[in-house]
Amino acid sequence: MLGIAKFIDQTNLKQDASESDIIKLVEEQRKYNFRSICIAPSFLQVARKNLQNIYLTTVISFPNGYASTEAKIFEAKDAIKNGADDLDIVSNIGRIKMRDYDYLSKEVNALREITKSHILKFIIETSFLNKEDILYITKILAENGVDYVKTSTGFTKSGAKLDDVKFIKENFGGKIKIKASGGISDYKTALDFIDAGADVIGTSHGLEIINYKEI
Repeated sequence: MLGIAKFIDQTNLKQDASESDIIKLVEEQRKYNFRSICIAPSFLQVARKNLQNIYLTTVISFPNGYASTEAKIFEAKDAIKNGADDLDIVSNIGRIKMRDYDYLSKEVNALREITKSHILKFIIETSFLNKEDILYITKILAENGVDYVKTSTGFTKSGAKLDDVKFIKENFGGKIKIKASGGISDYKTALDFIDAGADVIGTSHGLEIINYKEI
């Protein structure tokens, strides 16, 4: 099932992850060629040193998203300097629920401006949102040129849901891509999300997914 590897951001964002864990992830990437590996910003240089041409994803304002826009900008610039290709930025969920269009659009636009040639994903944490919330924030992201909307951090009560991915696809297909993450741990589930419209799967279970064997 190695073909599915091109959809996977193989992830280790555990709080107790060590340098040896990141080097192990790099070795997995060398062997299986996942779309990218997704790691904490503090380990970007470790990964880049061990495999120069590796494609790296990192997270910004993770996992809560309520840092100031200025703090997110600082983190994003630092991550780019340290070798990140993709930046998965956690949205300010409270501002989404408040419908604070001015705050959200300014934040998204500011981050889009400083990331420019890098892939920008915004995590909207769908477990906290209803369909109207999802529609509201995804419209702002699409209007400001964000590359992907990402469902979840994987650090809350629930992760990605097929219904939410289908909803985003139906309303924004062609305008923004979708990264589904949180709770996707086997091949069949990953395939269901891809069929529903996900362009990328974020998971710490990439090996289990690609090594799936039909019984």
